[in-house]
Amino acid sequence: MKIYAPNIHLFAFQLYKSANIDGTPTDKNFLWNTGDEIVDITLHQDLHLYQRIDVNKEPNSPRVDLLKDTEVIDENYAVSFDGITLDQNQNLLIKGFAHPLRLYDSYSLWLNLRRPERENNNDTDDVDISFLRKLNPDNCLTVKDNPLFIGQTLLITGWLTGANKKIIQQIANECLKSLFPDNYLLPQLNRQGELFSSPIFEYGLFSQLSNYQHVLIWLFADEQADDKFNQSYQELLDLFFFRAKAVKAYKDSREIYKQLDLAYRSVETIIEKIPKLDNTQASETVNLTYLKDLLKALPQSSLTYTRLLRNLEEYQNTIAINAYNYAERLQQIHDITGESIKFLEIFSQRNCLFFQQQINADLGYFRHGSELLSKAIDSIRGIVEIEQAERDRSLERTIQVLGIALGGGAIVSGIVTQHIDKPFAPQINFKYPVHPLVSSLLWSVLATAIFAIAAWWLTQPKPERNK
Repeated sequence: MKIYAPNIHLFAFQLYKSANIDGTPTDKNFLWNTGDEIVDITLHQDLHLYQRIDVNKEPNSPRVDLLKDTEVIDENYAVSFDGITLDQNQNLLIKGFAHPLRLYDSYSLWLNLRRPERENNNDTDDVDISFLRKLNPDNCLTVKDNPLFIGQTLLITGWLTGANKKIIQQIANECLKSLFPDNYLLPQLNRQGELFSSPIFEYGLFSQLSNYQHVLIWLFADEQADDKFNQSYQELLDLFFFRAKAVKAYKDSREIYKQLDLAYRSVETIIEKIPKLDNTQASETVNLTYLKDLLKALPQSSLTYTRLLRNLEEYQNTIAINAYNYAERLQQIHDITGESIKFLEIFSQRNCLFFQQQINADLGYFRHGSELLSKAIDSIRGIVEIEQAERDRSLERTIQVLGIALGGGAIVSGIVTQHIDKPFAPQINFKYPVHPLVSSLLWSVLATAIFAIAAWWLTQPKPERNK
């Protein structure tokens, strides 16, 4: 199965402004080094992209072509290159370019590898679709993950010939299969349609977000699609950028969702362990030390929980902003080409809307956890205050009882001592009569016990009368 003049376009994006919160080392030149590696692996050429760009160029502009002025030829802000690859004993010329940009808070790299349409003033021959794999050796076009990496879009274009217009979807599937290595988990077909009157297929399902890869295969039926693509390539690049930002935000929000889910379960566990006091429950069963430790830990948990909720809200706002920017670029493409762009509209009108609704549902659910944390803190604080007051009253009563008992015992001891002048030896014939000191002590202990019982009875809390 053959195709004419296949092109592979890699649109890759990375942040250059990022707060490195977790301390993970980041490579701000990651994207440029990736471009160098791809060209080296594919065409065995040293691009030295970072040396040919100026990352500080026009710092206040939202969109900047980063190629140094000394590298610009005929107002072309891309680095062009070519090479030879061997295919069935035929030397096939492969051309391409690397276009480095800065878009808002990110770097962008548009890398193109293609079989040219003409060579030596003649149309080039059709090539077998399996030729695409030679432009992606070792799957080098799948950019490795990086803390600053936002995402990528792989766009494969090619011209349909008269012989293969009846098997368009089969050609698209074959292009996808040929692009990646054997036994590679291929992205599944999401949808198909037309763009600029030529068939286009989108691969990659958001239900498989952990392995999500965005691939477009666009098969030109005539020159119109190619011309419209060249007219609106800047807007299309922006479109893929805003799309990558929205998808990345939604993907990151799923990680926040997992953290919030764990935190919410922890909150429920804590609430279940909070003692529920009633009038019949002894205060001794309440572990005040444990509750006080909870009071120290819960505010920090509440702060972390609130921060996760805020992060989820920020991702929702990021999706909304980039969906708006995406729609704005769509309008610009429509104004430039005058063509229908319904195929591209689905992302902003359906997918982004789903992302925002999903996050909004998550927020509605997890905000309840924040309320539970506040109530848990208030409940524990109330229990601690009640129990502490009860124990203070109990201690105060104990002190009163002991004070009355010891004081009363001391008074009786003093009186008895004054009236006992001989050993205590009543009718019972003791071998050794009781000494007055011992007798005084016995009377004092007895008096202390009597006064303690009386004080305990007098200080006992009176039951409240039902009104």
